Amino acid sequence: MHPHVVVEVDNLHFSYPDGHKVLKGLTFKINKGEKVALIGPNGAGKSTLMSQLNGVHLANSGRVVIDGMDVTKNNLKEIRRKVGIVFQDPDDQLFCPTVYDDVAFGPLNLGLPEDQITSRVKEALSVVGLEGFEERSSFHLSFGERKRLALATVLSYQPEILVFDEPSTNMDPLNRRNLINWLKSSDKTLLLCTHDLDIVLEVCDRCILLVDGRVEVEGTVRQILYDRKLLEKNKLEMPLALMTHELLHDILAEQDMDDEDRSIIGKFLHAHRHAHGSDAHIHVHLHAHDHLHEHLHEKVDESHFHELDEHQHGVSHDHAAVPHSHGEDGGHHHHTHDHGHDHDHGHDHTHGHGHSEPVGTGHKT
Repeated sequence: MHPHVVVEVDNLHFSYPDGHKVLKGLTFKINKGEKVALIGPNGAGKSTLMSQLNGVHLANSGRVVIDGMDVTKNNLKEIRRKVGIVFQDPDDQLFCPTVYDDVAFGPLNLGLPEDQITSRVKEALSVVGLEGFEERSSFHLSFGERKRLALATVLSYQPEILVFDEPSTNMDPLNRRNLINWLKSSDKTLLLCTHDLDIVLEVCDRCILLVDGRVEVEGTVRQILYDRKLLEKNKLEMPLALMTHELLHDILAEQDMDDEDRSIIGKFLHAHRHAHGSDAHIHVHLHAHDHLHEHLHEKVDESHFHELDEHQHGVSHDHAAVPHSHGEDGGHHHHTHDHGHDHDHGHDHTHGHGHSEPVGTGHKT
């Protein structure tokens, strides 16, 4: 089955009235159901591109096509039903006297009956964790609460494509995690414009790197976010999770520590990233392997760094270079791997050696 393209940008150029040229021939496509990150340094044109997707600004030349419709003045109403944009500053979207009125504004303009409006408001507020806030003033909420409310105002009219400008900015850790979980579980087409590359690592399938109004490169999350030189060349850093992973690998390889500390770090590092089926969904779960060996290693040397194309654990792996650490724990040691698996759902995830239960699971759907 051919993918269904819902966003197509073709040789897009745009300049502001003062003559400042921002977009310089952008071309890319997004398929239905994809979760795509738009990343790049400040001034790359990310926010300007966002404004093109639902006609806030219109192209000087080139095309923006949403689900087969060109973004033009004649069909902006239909385009805006399909594309919902959640801006970085929530106050750009909140203008009604109460939370209920702000969330109800979209469904009301769609001409929905009152009972459906009420139902949509309740559902949207539940998604963002603002149940019971209906009669409160939007402008008396904290910034983080207003950020979540802005998302609810978009969710209430149920667009097929959601575009986020810095979705996690100024969110407390718990609500950031709730947002990530919702994004991962959503079946909508998502475009995240963000500097938060950790949220990209968890949520997205693909990255488009925008530099100076042009697409510098696009590829899978793994291809882009694991490329330190590419990111640093374009004023970005690897996700904190990956930098932490590298740092802990170095600690295991180079520092002396007791078995308990080594085991804790080993469990943290042992993250399997599985690609399932034709849609290449990724999930991460952390677990420890206890391997019975007749040898013990006092320290980790260079022979314990592996870069293998195929390593048979019942499935095929793409390996990054990672260390095996061995502690004096009665014949047990903990391997630290970063595996990419390619296999189907319903797999028998056995590696021919004992697994402890997963200590954490995150599924990307």
